[in-house]
Amino acid sequence: MHNISEYFNIARKSVLESSKILKKYFFLPPWQVGTDYKGDRNPVTIADKKSENTIIRILRKNFPETEFLCEESCHSDMVSGRKLVWIIDPLDGTVNFVHKLPLFAISLALCKGKDVLLGIVYNPISKEFFHAIKGRGSYLNGKKIKVSGIKNIKYSLVVTGFPYSRGASAQKRLINNFDKFYSYTEGIRRLGSAASDLCYVACGRFEGFWEEKLNPWDVAAGSVILKEAGGKISDFAGGSNYIFGRSIIASNSKIHKKMLEIINNANKR
Repeated sequence: MHNISEYFNIARKSVLESSKILKKYFFLPPWQVGTDYKGDRNPVTIADKKSENTIIRILRKNFPETEFLCEESCHSDMVSGRKLVWIIDPLDGTVNFVHKLPLFAISLALCKGKDVLLGIVYNPISKEFFHAIKGRGSYLNGKKIKVSGIKNIKYSLVVTGFPYSRGASAQKRLINNFDKFYSYTEGIRRLGSAASDLCYVACGRFEGFWEEKLNPWDVAAGSVILKEAGGKISDFAGGSNYIFGRSIIASNSKIHKKMLEIINNANKR
């Protein structure tokens, strides 16, 4: 196994290289972006695929012993606990990207089993580079960050997202959750990039974030960035299965108990 700093340096290089691809396609006319759909309202672009291929190529060349879990070409339901695994979202926020909304990011994490060792989240338009190495703190463009100190959910700004699937029962649950948080908080935002949402909680822009039906590549990098900034993360049940369990509550730690209470009470009959 290499030194963790070696993994980070090459990971950073791969993200910055792939970001050039995203910037190029972002500023092209929409008909040149090459948008297709993986499912109902779930777009994928040439930029997604080229970004992912670039990251994999650079990481595989330098660390051939590692495995990959990624959104477009190498997703799997299982990750070996014996090997290091790169978890990649080459373009988190594709809907924003397609509509020329400059709020999206590359998300890259290095994990061993469910233990996230490092994470990078980078928006090539705003040039905000979030990163964390486990045990070494979290940073935005090289400056250390920490979560908000707000303790009362009444004065908290929170953020959420909605899954692509929109069945009747899911819609009811999502609206119930939204309605309850609307009642308790100072405000709610919906930005369209879970990786960015987690980082924005980490640097104190939001006090909390919740969402369901996410994938490991949406949350792995952001989770270590938030935890290293002093935040708290759990699944909706309050457990630790938030990377693979498809539900997540993230907070500045101070309002976490209240967020869990709201989620668990929102859909009780």
